[in-house]
Amino acid sequence: MPFVGSQYTTDVYRRESFRQGDEEAQLQGPGQDVPRAPPRSDVVLVFPYKTRAVVRWGEAQLEEEARGLQPPTEKERHQMETWQSKRTAVLHALSDSGLVLFLYYSRDRDEIFVRVAADEAHLRQVAATKRYKLELKPQYFSAFAEYRNDYVGRRELNYSDRCVVSHLYKTHTVPAKDGQDAYPQSGAIFRTTDRIRLIDSIIGSLDHNCAGVDVGQLMHDGDLLHYFPLHENGQLASMDQDWFRCFVSGADIDMVRDYFGERIALYFLFMSHLNKWLIVPSVLGLVFFLIELVFQTPDNVASIALCIGMGGWSVFFTHFWRRKAASHSLKWGTLGMSKQLEATRPQFTGGSAINPVTGRVDRYYPWSERIKKVVMSVSVIAVAIIVLLFMILLLFLLRHVTEWHLTFQIINAVFVEVMNWGFTNVARWLTDRENHRAYSEYQNHFLAKTVIFKFVNCYFSLYYIAFMKDGHSLFSVPMHCMHGDCMADLGSQL
Repeated sequence: MPFVGSQYTTDVYRRESFRQGDEEAQLQGPGQDVPRAPPRSDVVLVFPYKTRAVVRWGEAQLEEEARGLQPPTEKERHQMETWQSKRTAVLHALSDSGLVLFLYYSRDRDEIFVRVAADEAHLRQVAATKRYKLELKPQYFSAFAEYRNDYVGRRELNYSDRCVVSHLYKTHTVPAKDGQDAYPQSGAIFRTTDRIRLIDSIIGSLDHNCAGVDVGQLMHDGDLLHYFPLHENGQLASMDQDWFRCFVSGADIDMVRDYFGERIALYFLFMSHLNKWLIVPSVLGLVFFLIELVFQTPDNVASIALCIGMGGWSVFFTHFWRRKAASHSLKWGTLGMSKQLEATRPQFTGGSAINPVTGRVDRYYPWSERIKKVVMSVSVIAVAIIVLLFMILLLFLLRHVTEWHLTFQIINAVFVEVMNWGFTNVARWLTDRENHRAYSEYQNHFLAKTVIFKFVNCYFSLYYIAFMKDGHSLFSVPMHCMHGDCMADLGSQL
């Protein structure tokens, strides 16, 4: 991807480089430039540049004319000029906030990729302004404390009031190839997630030394195509090498947390806790399965012991998971976190209004309009569940009439998967129509729809066999369990 020349961004970076390298330049002597590596890029913004790849536009029009590209129409020219003016305003705001920008064309020159970076001094300044919590060293119990800059003190007091706290914060390093920790680089007190959160705050916040760019509004209007963080291949390779300890056993769950954040780490922590606790029930289940083969029925003494044991297992599993989740939340500094204002989803639509919390123009969608679509969603779910119950009972009737037990099990398994896939798409469409503002609201409503439907789809047949099948009629046809044993029928269904 060719580099896009951006004079103001280059000048800002050059001034910052000379300012920080002034002391080293004096040591090197006059006439010698001090090279300094650019800061690491953590976030990427993708702006639209041309409406089509075959349109001739921009500074390289002569080159594109030689390539046989078409001149834009009046509508396309107006659209690209609008994109250019908004893109320039955003880039100026990002550059004025102290961020370092690297601009590249896409392969077809129809998009512009902007890599956003911030040096350590800027990150420290924003962290101190936001009172961002960082992890302390192990000798300070690895607690979390708000970041504070060092205070050099006052000269008139002979610097007796100096306060140096930078040595308290833990330095995060990437393991080297030999398994040892690498030497900590500049800015090592910030993890990958810390850098991304701070840069995201610089881009979207209205505080001092911040750009105040409304990314959600830009994406909603089509002036910004994508906004995402960059991966670090070194840390990914390290986690991929130790994937079992990171994602299965949870022994190195801190590596997942330092890279992906606490939310993703808690998910894999729960999965590792579940995997460990399922070892004993799986072994006992295999033993009881062999006992069932001997007795030729699951209705035996071993089944009673298994039911009692699984009841106690579920109680202790939940209890010890709460303890583990609380201990890791305390360790990671998230136990006392309060709810924060979420960013507006780019897909959220509505009229313009002043947000009383942020004080900026935001989209507003009245609840009176959303309640109509929520009522429609509830109605669709109710009708879908009624139709689903009718189809499941019809399958049971066909199984009873034809006596095709194995064929029914295969058809029922395929039916469950197809219905789950189909209703997932329906639930997503219904949730999109409800037009929720925040991601958490959208995910909660989408999850509620899918859980209700999938619970009925997956477990209704089991409840029917266990409590309603034997001795009852289905569509005026008397029903009975397989071989007169409902437990055997239930085990076959499972």
